[in-house]
Amino acid sequence: MVHRISNILLRFPEDEKAVGVLIHESREFEALCEEYADIGRELEHLMGSNKPDVIVGEALQQRRMVLEEEILARIEGYTPA
Repeated sequence: MVHRISNILLRFPEDEKAVGVLIHESREFEALCEEYADIGRELEHLMGSNKPDVIVGEALQQRRMVLEEEILARIEGYTPA
């Protein structure tokens, strides 16, 4: 579990307690964190290649930003209907 949320804790260290509670109480939040981590790994792999695909990289970064906003909203107490 720690690996799934390590990127989130690095991004939002001040919210460690809230992240811990959410990861245990919400499968949806856990899935968001997992997707965020997966995209981070994909970006690292892409940037490590000889000829990174800029379009794919931009799409991944955009998706990661959307996920980050959704995760932050959950941390701050917003839950979608």
